[in-house]
This record gives sequence, C-alpha cells and structure tokens, in this order.
Amino acid sequence: MMYQSKLVASLKANGKILREFKDTVYIPFGSEYSFLLKNLHTQRAVVNIYIDGDNIVEGGLVINAGQEVNLERYVKNGNLTEGNRFKFIERTQAVEDGPRGIKLEDGLVRIEFQYEKPYVPPQWNNTSWISASGSTTLASYNVNGMMRSVDFSKNGEITAQAASAAVDKYCADNGIVNKIEAHDGMATMDWCQNEVGITVPGSRSNQKFSTVTMGTMELEKHSMVIKLLGETPDNKPVTKPVTVERKPECITCGKKNKAHAKFCTECGTALEIFA
Repeated sequence: MMYQSKLVASLKANGKILREFKDTVYIPFGSEYSFLLKNLHTQRAVVNIYIDGDNIVEGGLVINAGQEVNLERYVKNGNLTEGNRFKFIERTQAVEDGPRGIKLEDGLVRIEFQYEKPYVPPQWNNTSWISASGSTTLASYNVNGMMRSVDFSKNGEITAQAASAAVDKYCADNGIVNKIEAHDGMATMDWCQNEVGITVPGSRSNQKFSTVTMGTMELEKHSMVIKLLGETPDNKPVTKPVTVERKPECITCGKKNKAHAKFCTECGTALEIFA
C-alpha cells in the first residue's frame, strides 16, 4: 500500500492487494485490476486517477472522511451505470503502430488528490451575509456511497499542471529518459529496461454512480505515482500477481519466507520473487 497525506492507495488483482516494490507493481499482462482507496483525513477528498496519462474518472472521485472505496471501472462520457474494467496488456509493436500509438506516461498511474476545507457557517454582519470566498462548485457522482465530482472551477486547470509536474519529477528521480532511435524511418521509445505495459478497457462493470455537491477546496494538492510492469528486471514475464500475502519459496531448500525477505532465512539463497 502507498500512503501520503492521509490517503491510502493500493492496486488489487483477483481480489487481493498487490505489493509495491518502492513505487513499482508487478502484474501479468492480460490481468484486470482495480483501485482500493481509503481517506484517513477528517475532510472529504477529491481524487483524480490518471492511467497512461488519461483521467479514468473524469472530474474526480470524492471519498468521505474515513471511507474506503474500491474503484473497478472507467467513468467516461457521463455514463453512471456501466463501464469497462481496467486491463493491463503489453504494448506490442502492433499497438505502437496502431491508432493509439505511444504515450509518454505509458505504464504509469498517477493518483492526485485534494481535500475539502472544513465547513465554516456564514456570519451575520450589518444585514449582509459574509461567507468564505473562492468556493469551488463541483457536480459530483456517488458509487455505493463513494462520490465522484467534476470540477468546473479554475482548480481543474491547476490540477492538470500539478499532474504534469509530478510526472516530470518522477521521471527525473528514476532515470526515465525518452530516447528516440530511428529504425527504417520509424521512431520508437526506449523506456528504461523492460517492455512497456498499458491499460485498456476490460470486461463490463455495473458499478453505479449518482450526484452530490462539494464545497471549498484546500489549495494544496498531493500526488502518488505507481509504475506497472509485466516483466521482471531480468526480462522474465510475470506469471501471477505479486500480492502482499504471497510468501516467496526458496528454490534451494523450499522454505517459505516472509514476503519482504530478500534471502532465505534457512539457507541464505537469494529468493526468486517471480515464478
């Protein structure tokens, strides 16, 4: 699980939480996944999630104080009754040459969030009502008690700028360089050391939404970045999701070790995390 500024975020596959290795999650190509989010703050939060650079909940998901949300589908074009789940696939040459092409943020998930200010009742002063200025009007949606909202204020533009800055910092901190190499007149991107995966529409989900409203938002915005990989650093395909419950088994003595162990506690053999 990733935790920042009182928001907990995890990815799930097959109903189990995936383990993060720093900021990386390993999941087999062809898997569907969802987002598990929990707001530990005393105020509501508006959460925007970007997969491969695209906002998957147009306008944002509003999570109540103390609430846990499992988001399993895209919310596109105002469809509040059904949509596609998230499916992770390999970005093959056919995909790169197709209509979708290559995107700078392929393989990255950005979770960006902002908290609502505590409500301050208006005060009476010389026959005039005085209220907090700079309020934000949001048209919001609710998923089984989980609310999403669409920002019609200038904050939406500010959020986009913050998102771009977060990705630039992530790439710089992790040595991700967009290297262009010419091959027969075509340009391809050399992304770090592994094959790149992308997220596409998966199976149908009937997760439903309805509308609510939001108030004034805090100016500060927060973000987390998760990288999805379908191959190990030594270019071996991931055959099953690496979850927090999974205990690596030693290939030498067969002992099952703790999930975070790097070496077998019985014989000292380096543990193979992936099958």
